[in-house]
Amino acid sequence: MDDTKILILRKPVTIKGDTKTYDSLTLREPTVDELDRSVQVQGSAYASNAALVAMVAGVPLLIARQMSKTDYEEATAYLSGFTWEPPQSGATSGTDAQTSLTSGDGGPTTPVA
Repeated sequence: MDDTKILILRKPVTIKGDTKTYDSLTLREPTVDELDRSVQVQGSAYASNAALVAMVAGVPLLIARQMSKTDYEEATAYLSGFTWEPPQSGATSGTDAQTSLTSGDGGPTTPVA
């Protein structure tokens, strides 16, 4: 997957009262913090994804919320390549990385001070 994607908006967006028109957005790989903050947005998946698009592209949230559906879908398709369902507590994300302290037999261990 490319590190960045320049999304040419099929329908440029201007915020009412602003002179700047957004005709493209530069998307990049989101940070873990941005992913976390976007899923905490109240509302629908559209609201959460619009927040992520705005954070990653560095544009006002209203720009992302005013994108056409086609442009929105292209942006979220690109960003979905960087997202996954977080593992449940104690589970792993498909790697051998340990997410909780356990002994070799699977029981809890006492942390080393």
